[in-house]
Formats: sequence, structure tokens, C-alpha cells
Amino acid sequence: MDFSKINIEEILFPEMTGWLLAAKIFFVLFNLGVIAFIVYVWSSTVYLRRLFLWDLVEFFTFRAYNVKLIEKDWNKIKKRLLTQNPAQMKLAMIEADLLVKDVLFRIGYPGKDLAEQLESPKADVFSDIDAMKEADRLYRQIVRDPKIPLDYQTAKTAILSFEQGLKDARAFRNK
Repeated sequence: MDFSKINIEEILFPEMTGWLLAAKIFFVLFNLGVIAFIVYVWSSTVYLRRLFLWDLVEFFTFRAYNVKLIEKDWNKIKKRLLTQNPAQMKLAMIEADLLVKDVLFRIGYPGKDLAEQLESPKADVFSDIDAMKEADRLYRQIVRDPKIPLDYQTAKTAILSFEQGLKDARAFRNK
């Protein structure tokens, strides 16, 4: 076989005639149509635009998009605790446990409740996991029996252990 007579350009860019030209034109138009459809769906769907913007924000800030919302909710919980009203402190405990459970679920901790999430292999990032388990136990007691007495110091300790857990999970911006 004589390779000296083979022209590379003829192999890479063959002459388009007949059905080959029609097939090439069809597939080029088909690909342009698919690209146009994707751009149309992306631009007309609010959900996809929102996800795209969220990804940009997360990429440039190195934090999850909803960090501001978590901090806002956490500040409301701390304000409830500071009232030293037993009903408000119990509500703060319930909201804190649910917030921590939700944050851990969002960042990938498996389990249907906080106790299961804290037993996962990924839970070794928490500096004081025993305090978080104790706070979760207190939450469960409050849910089972709302008339249980709750003093300010116990509630404060539990809320602070939840706060430390959120800090360990990097759920706050600058904490």
C-alpha cells in the first residue's frame, strides 16, 4: 500500500455530494434546533435560572446560598431563648432541633431525625457530639411532655450546643 498518495485533507474534508450532503445539513440543523430548545427552556424556566444563579453565588462566596436564611432563623431562636419565658424557651428548643436537623439533611447527613443523623459516619466533624445528643434528648422530652419544667440554664446549654454543631457544619457565614 502506498501511503504517499493519500491526501489528509481528502480524508478529513471529503467532498459532500448527494445523500451525504443532505445528511450533513440535516444533522447540523437538528443540532442547532436542540441547542435553541435548550436555551429557550433555560431562559423561560424560572427554576433553572434560579438554580444557575444560586450556583454562581455559591461558587463565588464559597458558602451555601441559604446561609443568610439560616442565620436569620437562628437569631430568632436566640431571641426566644433570651425572653426566659418557659413556653418561648421550649419553642426555641423545638425550632433549634428542627433547624439543625434540616441543615444536616441538606448537607447530606442520612436519617429521618437528628438522632439518626448524629449516628452517621460523617458526624465526626462535630466538636461536641455528646452535647448535641443531649440537646436532642431534651427536645424529645419537650415534644413528649410539653409540661416538663425547663430552666433557662438548661435551655441555654442545649441551644449553645446546637449552635456549636451548626458552626462545625459551617452553616454560618463568619462564625
